Amino acid sequence: MKASLIVLLLSVAPVLGIAQPEPGQPLDQVALKEFQQQLFQDHVYIWVGSKVAESLLTHRVGPVMPGSDVAGARISGTVTIAFEITKDGKARHAMAVSGPKLLRPTVLAAVKQWTFKPYVLNGEPTTIATSISLTVSNF
Repeated sequence: MKASLIVLLLSVAPVLGIAQPEPGQPLDQVALKEFQQQLFQDHVYIWVGSKVAESLLTHRVGPVMPGSDVAGARISGTVTIAFEITKDGKARHAMAVSGPKLLRPTVLAAVKQWTFKPYVLNGEPTTIATSISLTVSNF
């Protein structure tokens, strides 16, 4: 039953508000599948949209652009990160699922430092899954 629930959740997830990549920026199917498997292992069956997750955000760290590789390349774009928000408000198992490959590590490192108010369901803090898209540009 749990397997069918996760398949159902992931098949309707785009309708529920998963952050979508920029046009022409496909989802990284390998990372997405790995994230889905992690959700199943962690028994996380609740997906919330990025607006809900952003409303729970209490501490945000911005991406810090690295020196040589990215600066010389003049890369900008939107990176989508899928992650869990734990019962104690930490970002866990964050994975970049779309966006320019050179920007993914920078955005991923920032999101891993974010903290959130716990998501409460039926009076209990609950671990949830979400995705957020961040647009980054180096000048």
